[in-house]
Parts: sequence; C-alpha cells; structure tokens
Amino acid sequence: MLRSVIALLCVLLVTVPRWAESSWDYGNNKKTETPATNTKEQKGNNTEADLARPLTETWVVVFHNVKGEEVALTCEVARTEKDKERGLMFRKSLAKNRGMIFVYSKPEEMNFWMHNTVISLSIAYIHERLFVSSIHDMKPLSLDIVSSGTPVLYAVEANEGWFQKNAIFPGNQLTFYKNPKEYKPKRKNKYRQEIR
Repeated sequence: MLRSVIALLCVLLVTVPRWAESSWDYGNNKKTETPATNTKEQKGNNTEADLARPLTETWVVVFHNVKGEEVALTCEVARTEKDKERGLMFRKSLAKNRGMIFVYSKPEEMNFWMHNTVISLSIAYIHERLFVSSIHDMKPLSLDIVSSGTPVLYAVEANEGWFQKNAIFPGNQLTFYKNPKEYKPKRKNKYRQEIR
C-alpha cells in the first residue's frame, strides 16, 4: 500500500509541470507571461504618467444655471469600464472649465470615491432627463463613498466648487454637445442697448 502511494506521488510530481504549462496556453500554444516577467515596455503601459493621460473623446456639457445663463464645461468622456475606473486618478491638476463625464448605458445608483485622486473635485450626478440630480464635494485621496442616492445616467466631475461658483444647483437643466464644434456660445453684443 505504501509503495503504491509513493508511486502515485512520483507520477503526480512528474505530470504537474506539464499540466500547469497546458493551462497557460489558452489555445495559442504559447505561455502568457505573468506581470512579474513582463518586459519593461509592457510594464510602461501601467505607469502613473500613462494613467494620467487625458482621454481623447470630449463633449461640451452646457449647464443652464439659476441666472438663466449657459455655462460650458469641456469634458473628457469616460465610457469604457477601464476609463471609468481610472477617472481623474493621478492627475496633478484640472484646467479651468474642464472636467470628465462618466457615461452609463442605463440609470443606476452610482457610488464614487477618490482613490489615487489628488485634486479636489465636485461631482454632479445627472438624471436621464438631463437635469442635475445632486452635487457633492470630494476630498483628495478620500476613500469615503459619495453616492448619487437615486438612479442617474451620468456623472460629471469638475474642480471643487465649480458648480457653486457658476450658480449650478440640483434641478438645473443641461445640454450635451457630443461634437464640441457644434457648440456656439451665446455672446452678448456690447453695442446692443436693452429696451426698457
């Protein structure tokens, strides 16, 4: 009995490396490398500098504030799960009137936090009918969850205090310009006199 157990163990020790190799090939007959064995070039894809790079797609989000004015925020669009998870992590600053919009496929209660985010932000949760549902300030590197409280379809992040400074509050409507060139801001004519 003892001899048969020892023989079985010897067979297992010889076959385990082959079994492990076959589980790595995923049908390609090639071993995939683990992160510890990746080349420097592959590791470079996950550096903080790469993660802090701005997203390429932008929208102009125009808020209609309580004064009846249009206030435009140029937003990078985070629509993939990877982009949503990254958000504004590792950014050292965010330019004036710039932000990020998180786009979801269906309304849901959203929860955000500030993991690896070193700039102070404000977040506006946007209802599917395109009005501001709620606005919250978020502190750098805070792991506190900031919840929308109700189902929303979008979230817009800007520099802390941007919404308040621009008289934007819950209930204000907004418009999206998915092609930023289509947005033509209303300009006041300084030569036009108001008729009273």
